[in-house]
Amino acid sequence: MTNTTKLLAGALLAGMGIAAGQATLTATAAGVGVNWLAEGLSGGFSGGLAELWAGLGPARTPLADAYARALGESVASLEEEYRRTVDPRGGSRAFGLVAAYAGQVADGAIPPDMTGLADIRRRTASALAALLHGHDPRQVEFLTERLLPACAVAFQRQLIGDDGAWRAFHGQLLQGLAANSADLLARIDNFTQLLAAWSDPVAPQAQLARLEAQISALARPPQQAPLPFDSRGQPLAITSYHYSAHAQSGGHARVVNYIGGPSPAAAAAPTPAPVTLLFLAANPLDAERLRLDAEARGVDDALRLGRYARRFRLAQRWAVRSDDLLDALLRHRPGLVHFSGHAADSHLLLEDGQGYSVAVSPGGLVRLLAGPGSVRCVLLNACWSDDLADALLQAIPCVVGMGDEVEDGSAIRFASGFYRSLADGASIPAAVEAGRGQMEAGAGGRPVAPVHLRLHAEVDGAQMRFV
Repeated sequence: MTNTTKLLAGALLAGMGIAAGQATLTATAAGVGVNWLAEGLSGGFSGGLAELWAGLGPARTPLADAYARALGESVASLEEEYRRTVDPRGGSRAFGLVAAYAGQVADGAIPPDMTGLADIRRRTASALAALLHGHDPRQVEFLTERLLPACAVAFQRQLIGDDGAWRAFHGQLLQGLAANSADLLARIDNFTQLLAAWSDPVAPQAQLARLEAQISALARPPQQAPLPFDSRGQPLAITSYHYSAHAQSGGHARVVNYIGGPSPAAAAAPTPAPVTLLFLAANPLDAERLRLDAEARGVDDALRLGRYARRFRLAQRWAVRSDDLLDALLRHRPGLVHFSGHAADSHLLLEDGQGYSVAVSPGGLVRLLAGPGSVRCVLLNACWSDDLADALLQAIPCVVGMGDEVEDGSAIRFASGFYRSLADGASIPAAVEAGRGQMEAGAGGRPVAPVHLRLHAEVDGAQMRFV
């Protein structure tokens, strides 16, 4: 390992460790009533967190695996964000180079003189600048700003999902606390109770669950049973009530009016989780150039303009390779999958490592799409893609494909009309008709490619809607 990668490894390890350690200390201290001074959490006292982490040394399995997975997850997420927000058609060599060092980072050691988050940020930036010298400066700047916090968040997720890594991490934390116990004991009450709380992840989680339940109970409005209302023949200025009451002779009735606002039942109804639309784009170097960026923008605009815009979330994956499909599907677990690109001879054309076309067999595509178990509809916005529909119906209830060569502008207009209608509450068959209408309206009288909607035999198309 070169000096540059050693520096990057140490900085990332220290940053992930300190961030996760601070979150653990804060949550546990709140749960067991520990009196922890604020400056202690920032490494401001002698023998604090910064010195604690500097003395932990290299990561060991299973922590090494958790560190490596966190770095890989972070780089993949940042690459996707970069393509979505900065340059959808640019290369990704800088991201790939950082990801290639995931194993070396996990086997690295924290330098003993790395004693604070400011120092860690500075050294991370220095190491990235040296490692990525000569690469796209926009990618270098993007990674420098986001890599360390992204790794810290991803590492915390890895700890939560891996019991072995959780115990190893907190074992190191306890060792560091013991080494600094003289100073810490003077600042912490109930130190023994704190150590016991860290020995098992169940206790802090139970405390947080109880706190969440208490907050939810306080947020709920008081419930009152509805009673019949009898106006005793008196005229009413207000003619509609959600809650009413009945008063006997000589008694009093309290009437609560909810006109103009949601009823308590409606207010208490849970908000459904948004449906994810996964936009997959592939435009190999040896194929005809397509305006996939314009199509993606049209889809985004169509979803945002719909009445139910908040019910949809758009995720994008560009320059898709066959190896990317499973990761993208499992990460986003979409309800809708949109493919924009080329198809030929009943195969989708994706990209290889050099950017040239590679065919994906229908059987392989079916197995991949069935993996997450969430996909309800696939739109293949590519020439002759309808040839794939019968195969995909083995795993997907609804498939939309093109029955002929489709002109680039027509494909863009169909996608915009289709998703604009879906986001307004239409069923899938109605949305297909809206997309067809959008294609024909913009064709200037020229014929357009036929669009075919295929439904599984047991599916009622009128019930296929996402809002």
